[in-house]
Amino acid sequence: MSLPSLNALRVFEAAARRLSFKDAAKELFISPAAVSHQIRALEKQLNVQLFERLNRALKLTPQGNTYFKKVKIGMHTLQEATTELLASQRQKVFNVSCIPFLTNALLIPNIQSFKNQYPNQNVQIFSQTKLAALTLGEADVAIRHQKGDEKGLHYEWLSKVHITPLCSEAYWESIPQNQQANMSMHKMINMSVDTYSWPHWLKQFAYESSPKKTITLDNYQAVIESVKQGLGLAMGFKPVINTSLSHEKIITPFGDQVCDYGDLYLVYTLENAQNPEIIAFKRWLKALISQLESDK
Repeated sequence: MSLPSLNALRVFEAAARRLSFKDAAKELFISPAAVSHQIRALEKQLNVQLFERLNRALKLTPQGNTYFKKVKIGMHTLQEATTELLASQRQKVFNVSCIPFLTNALLIPNIQSFKNQYPNQNVQIFSQTKLAALTLGEADVAIRHQKGDEKGLHYEWLSKVHITPLCSEAYWESIPQNQQANMSMHKMINMSVDTYSWPHWLKQFAYESSPKKTITLDNYQAVIESVKQGLGLAMGFKPVINTSLSHEKIITPFGDQVCDYGDLYLVYTLENAQNPEIIAFKRWLKALISQLESDK
């Protein structure tokens, strides 16, 4: 004997659970007559009476009750399996918190290569200066410039950061050669959230003066575009800007006047250290930084 159809079993399960053809019909968005027809067809196929039809009530027969218990388990298993399958097919959002200049200079230009390697991974990047609360689930990982000591977090070292000014070839050639080392002759392109790198570099190499004219922008991508247009000197962060130095007419005119500016870290919770998405992102990011360092 062939098995009953899934639709017939679905109708039977609803009617047996509710002990009402009318209520089962409402649940399944069909007519009570359709429910009654399906149940009679199922009873005929099984050659078993499943319900006792009383004047104002519906009651399962002993055979119907035994069958209902088994069918209910089967229907639940099918529902659970379908839900799990659909959930596994959805793209999980992987949230990355990153300081603004790295978002624009490192992640945005290169994130497509990560998506090409992991096409089922949907990435969302939060560009922010405040520290994301990783232990509260605000992000899966964070890229930070300084190492903290928060409980429950792991700081994975990525790279040393070094700084030196950069500019376009055209801008540098527009300054008289005997004045190129005079910082007061230069225009400075600055990023609004970065108030430390220029003073740090000028002090490191004992410059007595600083650029007098300043253009302040709110993101590093705009800073780099202004450099390309020859608007002035901007602070370059190595290894992030190495690709620009390789492929654009951008130079670091002060040669070996490069100073340390801390380290980059990938941060995530110890609890999620073995998360496959985090492992994949870490592998990709380390390979990217390694490639940038080889471009210098």
